Formats: sequence, structure tokens, C-alpha cells
Amino acid sequence: MKRRHYYINNPIRILISAIILAIVFLAPGILSRLQKDGFHKAILEMPGVYKRHIEKFGQAKLREIEKYKVSLVKLFPFSQESALKEWEEKVFKGRVVYEVEKDKSIDYVRATSKASASALYYKIELNAKTKNPIISWKWNVEEFPVKKHKESLETEDESDFAARVYVIFPANFILNYKVLEYIWTENVPAGETGTSPYSKNIKIIVVRSGPNPDKKWFSEERDIVADYIKVFGRKPEKNVGAVAFMTNAEHTGTSAVSMYDDIRLGYKEDGMKNGQYQGGKELEKTDKKEETVIGR
Repeated sequence: MKRRHYYINNPIRILISAIILAIVFLAPGILSRLQKDGFHKAILEMPGVYKRHIEKFGQAKLREIEKYKVSLVKLFPFSQESALKEWEEKVFKGRVVYEVEKDKSIDYVRATSKASASALYYKIELNAKTKNPIISWKWNVEEFPVKKHKESLETEDESDFAARVYVIFPANFILNYKVLEYIWTENVPAGETGTSPYSKNIKIIVVRSGPNPDKKWFSEERDIVADYIKVFGRKPEKNVGAVAFMTNAEHTGTSAVSMYDDIRLGYKEDGMKNGQYQGGKELEKTDKKEETVIGR
């Protein structure tokens, strides 16, 4: 009996298909490594073209080995030049240049601050009172602002940081807003927490610390409610209303450069109801001017 041969004209598709099959179905050793080192780290180190295919065809299988499952509400891959149009800007002093770039099949937002401070924010509601929202992202610091004094979280003088990610809890009265501010410092140790010099309702958490001479990407994932309880001492009384990110260097009058990618918002699966999450939704965009509290 003659064997039938099926040909695919594009050899790149053959290679990608083979890699996907090997990783998702035929390589328990790789899955063991993913379980040991973490899904995000392993995927992050893969070439972008393979990463996208693996996420598309094998993510459901790979997600089973994480410490918990996450139901995705919103993903910002920053894969298109128009991706930033859905974000709004809050200007503090001069405009930071935020632009979508591509490098070896990796898409991301580059933020360049030259003695300036402005943030990009996106309004989205996440139920933080009865569910467990999660935020994750990837970032890469290329240049830290130059400081003359010892780096501090709680002093306004030289309060410049290369990379910040915010989770914002709005309230009817602006002074009652609560904010979680995740930052990458140059010298303050990771794990340190503090209060913003701009408001007692803005709590700072150092997620990553130290210079990045090799310009490596790092992936972070945070339990929003757990972090809120840690820094505010109680559970959230309001839902999440927005997320934001910012690079600034206006206090030192120097410059800072960072990259952001794959901002994801979701819920821990144990908060599901009938297999579906209720309460994660995007806020409708309006022309109404609202003050968004973002600490610098």
C-alpha cells in the first residue's frame, strides 16, 4: 500500500507546527520545567513567534500547572501601533513619549522621559469586594533616573522611578481614592512598601529592584486584594476602576527609559460562578472629565 504524503508549501509553518506539538503534547519534561520555573518565565524566554503560537494553541493545557488558574478579563498585548489609542493620558509635568515598538518579533510600549512626568491609564471595573482580581505584566528598564541622594519611597525630593504600574480604586470623593503603586527601583530592596509623599491613600510596593545591565524582560503577577490588605490593613471597600503605568524623571531633571508589555487583568478561578466570571467589564468611554489619582 502506498503511503500518502501531505505537503505544506511554507517550511516555516512545518517548523512551528512541530515545535507546538512537541511542547504541548509530546514533552512532559518541558511541562515539568514549566511547573518548576513558572509559566510566565518559561514563555517569556521563548522567541516571540513561538510564544504567540504556544499561547494560542497550548495555553489552556499549560495554565493547568500554575499554582492557580486565572480567568482573563482584559489583555493589552501592545501589538499594534494604534494600541495606545484606547488609553488616556494624565500629564503632571511635560509629556513622556509612549510609543509601540517591535524588536525581534516582540511588541511593547517604550516610555521615554526627559525631565517629564505623564501616565497612561485605562478605565476598567474589576470586582475586588467579592472576587480575587489579578494583574500581571512584563517590563524592562533601560535607563534609571540619576539621583544625587539615597533613593527613598516616601520623600518627594527626587521621587522619580523608571517604571510604575498602578491599580486604582475610585471613590465618590477624590480624597478617598485608594491606589496600589507597583514600582521598579534601582536601590530600594524588593518587597519594601511605603506611602506616597503625595497622598496617604497611595501605597507603594517595590516589586523589582536593581539595575538591568543586560536589558532583560521580567514578568510580574500580583494578587490585588492580598496586596491591598497588606498595605491598607483591610479588604477593599471599592472595586478597581482603572489601571495605569508611568515612567518619570521630572524631579531629578534627568531621563528614564522603560518598556511595558502584556498587561493582563483577570480573576482567580475560585471566584467563578457557573463557570463564568461576572463583574469584570470595561468602562464606557465618555467625554466627562474625571480626575484620576495617580501618585508620582
